[in-house]
Amino acid sequence: MVTGEYLKLLSQGICIKQNSKPALWIGAVRIVGSDLPQIKFGCLLAHSSKDGKNFSLRNTALAALRVLFVDDEASIRETLPAILSSHGFAVTAVATVAEAIAKISQEKFDILLADLNIGQPADGFTVVSAMKRIQPTARTFILTGYPDFSTALEAIKRQVDDYLVKPADIPTLVSALKSQLERPSFRESPVKRAAEIIHENSDRILNDWLAMVSKNPEFTRIRLSRKERLNHFPQLLEELVDRLGQHKNSISREGINRAATHGRVRREQGYPVSLVVEETRLLYRVISQLLQENLLLIDISSIIPDLVQISDMLSDMLAHSLSSYGSPAPVAA
Repeated sequence: MVTGEYLKLLSQGICIKQNSKPALWIGAVRIVGSDLPQIKFGCLLAHSSKDGKNFSLRNTALAALRVLFVDDEASIRETLPAILSSHGFAVTAVATVAEAIAKISQEKFDILLADLNIGQPADGFTVVSAMKRIQPTARTFILTGYPDFSTALEAIKRQVDDYLVKPADIPTLVSALKSQLERPSFRESPVKRAAEIIHENSDRILNDWLAMVSKNPEFTRIRLSRKERLNHFPQLLEELVDRLGQHKNSISREGINRAATHGRVRREQGYPVSLVVEETRLLYRVISQLLQENLLLIDISSIIPDLVQISDMLSDMLAHSLSSYGSPAPVAA
């Protein structure tokens, strides 16, 4: 039997009882006692996990809109579900990308509301992509704390139904979630593969790679011009795009020769073997980050095979570069 006084969620007049045991405040509501897995008064239903840490709230008086909320900040996960529940939403809150994808696979949702950066930069797109693939009729919203980057926000808006800036104004948030459901959603099917994304951003990839290299004193102590630093990387990147586009796992004879020449030139420039390996690792990192940023433009079923193929081809190129690094240059006939 629950004993104690009633607490009211002032804005809605919904009551929840409390007892003398330790309690957790969620917004203006105090959910109490790990021995109370379900407390129900009026139209608010609160489910608590056995350890008292996780809650799922829904309004039982209405056919609630089902919302999956993803955010790694515990304070937001504790407050926002209670507020949205009071406005007629059934909210499930999770903290990680893995938990979100598991929920998407197991339960049906009307709305996804995800932070842009959950555990890693822009990994909210990973959840959006999974939702689009598994539940294509669900509406998708991104929460971002960076309102000043208008270009980036416009890109986000093209890939989701809408974006909302943190800290979200509650009336604006509720209005957006409900109004979006009243008009049809236009969705473009992802049509690009990794090869196309890499080709379109080849200059950016090389510039980002140079920026990473310039921050490493082991590289910068070897003084080279931009052209010398790039060496054969632009051609090797072209080879990567070409083989990816043709779905071929092996590099061409021309690619092998370019990789071999790259290794010999690096030896002549004074690169130790460790830096030849490191520059290849940095190239893979830059490519991976670019693909993550463009995840919603890519068929999600292709991204893992493409990443594996990219890794394999870069490893093959590196092997040929290192083999040539330790061999004398061929003598012209």
